[in-house]
Amino acid sequence: MRASFLLLALLIALAALIFALQNPSYITVRLGPYQVEQTAALIIFVSFILGALVGMLAMIPGQLKRAREIRRLRQQLAETGHEPPTSFSAAPDRPLQ
Repeated sequence: MRASFLLLALLIALAALIFALQNPSYITVRLGPYQVEQTAALIIFVSFILGALVGMLAMIPGQLKRAREIRRLRQQLAETGHEPPTSFSAAPDRPLQ
C-alpha cells in the first residue's frame, strides 16, 4: 500500500514538473482590485492546495459529530458496566439473512 502510494505521488510530481517546464509563461489573476502575475504551474498548485484546505475544513463538522457520538456511546457502555470491544472480526461467522 505504501509503495503504491509513493509510486503514485512520484508520478504526480513528475507530471507536475513536466507541466511546469513546458508552460513557463506567466498568468495574470485578478480578484477585485488585486492582481497577481505568476507562472501557470504555481497558480494551479496554489489552487489545488486551497481546494484541499477547503475540503478538509468541510469535513470538520462531521468529524466533531462522530467524536461526540463515540464519547456518548462509550459513556453509555461505562454506565451499563460493559467493556467496549477491542477488536472486531473481519466477517460474521454465518451469512446475514
